Amino acid sequence: MTRAQKFLAPATRALHPPAGKPQPLFNGLATPTVRASTVVFPDAASFDARYASFYDGYTYGLFGTPTSRALEDQLCAMSGASHSLLVPSGQAALSLVLMTFLKPGDHVLITDSCYGPIRAFATGWLASWGVSVTFYDPLISASIGDLMTSVTKLVLVESPGSNTMEIQDLPAITEVAHANGALVLGDMTWATPLHCDALELGVDLVVDALSKYASGHGDVLMGAITTRSDDLYRRLKDMTRLLGLGVSPDDCSLVLRGLQTMPLRVERSSQSALTIAHHMRARPKIEAVLHPAMPDFPGHDIWKRDFTGASGVFSVLLKPQYKGRENEVIDALKLFAIGASWGSARSVVAPQDPTNGRTATRWTRGKIIRLSIGLESVQDLMADLDQALDHLPKARADSISEHARHATSPLSRPAA
Repeated sequence: MTRAQKFLAPATRALHPPAGKPQPLFNGLATPTVRASTVVFPDAASFDARYASFYDGYTYGLFGTPTSRALEDQLCAMSGASHSLLVPSGQAALSLVLMTFLKPGDHVLITDSCYGPIRAFATGWLASWGVSVTFYDPLISASIGDLMTSVTKLVLVESPGSNTMEIQDLPAITEVAHANGALVLGDMTWATPLHCDALELGVDLVVDALSKYASGHGDVLMGAITTRSDDLYRRLKDMTRLLGLGVSPDDCSLVLRGLQTMPLRVERSSQSALTIAHHMRARPKIEAVLHPAMPDFPGHDIWKRDFTGASGVFSVLLKPQYKGRENEVIDALKLFAIGASWGSARSVVAPQDPTNGRTATRWTRGKIIRLSIGLESVQDLMADLDQALDHLPKARADSISEHARHATSPLSRPAA
């Protein structure tokens, strides 16, 4: 205690730590979790100038702490980016980009297989804001130029597509978009930076829902935007300040911990998922398996060209005579948790129906069963799926609906 502190009241001393002796440098394997709302400045002049270093320094806990910056730096290293920005969720990341780079009178192109909540955001908030929205066939490739106008400012891609797994030709789409002066935003959560270098393929802004594989245990909500552009990053960072978007340093520490095992978890999930996908395709009650790594899957050649691996998420379709009974199969599963997210250590299953969520394409196969394969024994998971399918009785071939007879592709088809 200094002489000056000696004369302070105990209540004051409790809030003002003594200067003490200089501490030796301490380094641990884990990144320290630094919690702060108020950032303290050495003098009034530094406080006045705090926003001059807003993009790199510390101004207020909402806009970054040493823990969140450490996570952003780690994500940049993994994805070959120069900037990464953390926000509260993957949906927040997508919405933030659209709000930052679109204004009334602009036009945006969004893949028809996009994440459902972003469709709702586009048809709701963006449309009310005066932004024109066009959904396009995810398999359109370079002919996306036919849909672009002089006010098209952004193209949103998602590869593979949510639930139905369409693989997009990212180099072709990005080349056309850039030639027309549009940015490309990519939701690449399925592949993660481990299995697709989307920035190298031409995507300007890459979104990853860190809630999934990065955190890896189903207990964190967070999203990230990575880019190689200083200008795009600064505009996004400015918008986070206006909207008051920030992330918890405790959540950042959980994601940092998750990143250390992420390569092992994704590899295990991917290998197990592909084994299960082949197993499911051989089941007599399964009509189709939607997995980009399957050699006969439409878009497999593009996936093989642009991706270095897969994740543990894929979907299956029951044969037509069992349509409408997907929930029975799901409810019979013992090891799969029923939930909306994926990418955790536990296996998760969810029924999904893209039928009414398409406008540029037509989905004619009804409900699908989306599987997220976790770290359980692959033999146990296959046995669980087998017993769940056994709950479906054998059906006569003539019970196939007329609607299903005319459906010839497991993927979406152009709308009439």
